[in-house]
Amino acid sequence: MPSFDRKIISDYVVVDIETTGLSPENDRIIEIAAVKVSGDKVIDRFSTLVDPERHIDSYITNITGISDRMVKGAPKIYEVMPPFIDFVGDMPILGHNVIRFDMRFLERAGSPVPYCVDTLDIANHLHIDSEGKSLTALCAYFNVTNDNAHRALSDCLATHGVYQKMKEHYRREGAYFTMAVSCARKLYQENIGRLCRVGDILTAEPDSKGQLVFTVQGNPVGTASGNKLTELTENKYLVREIKISSLKTNDKGKFLMSAEVILGEGAECYER
Repeated sequence: MPSFDRKIISDYVVVDIETTGLSPENDRIIEIAAVKVSGDKVIDRFSTLVDPERHIDSYITNITGISDRMVKGAPKIYEVMPPFIDFVGDMPILGHNVIRFDMRFLERAGSPVPYCVDTLDIANHLHIDSEGKSLTALCAYFNVTNDNAHRALSDCLATHGVYQKMKEHYRREGAYFTMAVSCARKLYQENIGRLCRVGDILTAEPDSKGQLVFTVQGNPVGTASGNKLTELTENKYLVREIKISSLKTNDKGKFLMSAEVILGEGAECYER
C-alpha cells in the first residue's frame, strides 16, 4: 500500500459508469457520470447516457433502470469520451471499485489512466462495522443518501459523500494494514514465548542490514523485509502504533505472528 496520505485529497473528480455487464472486453458502457470536487465541495457535474450499439439485457435494466429505449439516440462512446476526458482534465479520479472496474472500461474506450483513489480500498483499511464494503453498505453505515442507486450520477454523489465520511473517520480513528512478521529465528521464538501476547505493542527499529526489527520490551521478536518493509517505510510518518494481531503455532510448534499497523496523520512510532 503506498503512503495512505496520498488517498486523502480535497480536489478530485468522482467517476462512475453503468455497463451491459462485467467484462471490459465483451461489454459496453451505457452511462457515464463525473462530479468535480474542489476543496471538498462539488463544483461541476457531467452525465450522459451512452448508446452501446447492442441490446441491454433485462437483468441490467432491472438493476440500473436503463433500457434499450432510453439509450436510443444517445451519443456513442467515441462521441462521449472527448468531452469526458476534457471534464476530468489532469485531476485525480475517485470512485468505488474504480480501479478494478470503471477505469478498465474507460481505458479501453480511450481514457488516459490518471491517479486514482478507490473508496473500496480505503474501506478495507478502516475499522468499520459495515455489512459488507459495497457502496450500498457503506452508504448505510455512514448515513449517506443515494437517491437513485445504480445510476451513475447518483452513485458519484453518494461516493463523494461516503469519501468525506471516510476522511473524518480516518482523522479520528486512523487506518490500518496487517502483515506477517518473520520470526523463525530461535532467538525470536524464545522471546515470543516469554514476552508476547495478542494486543501487545511492538516497537520498530531499523538494523544495519536494512531490515526492520520488531521488539517487545527491548527484545527482538521478528523482522519485516521485502514488500512489507517497503509498505511500512512509505507510511513511516503515519504510523501511530504497531501491535500483535495474531499469534499462533504451526504443526511443528513454531510461533507464527501477524501485526496490525495503525496509521494516522502526524504520527510516528519508529525509533531513529
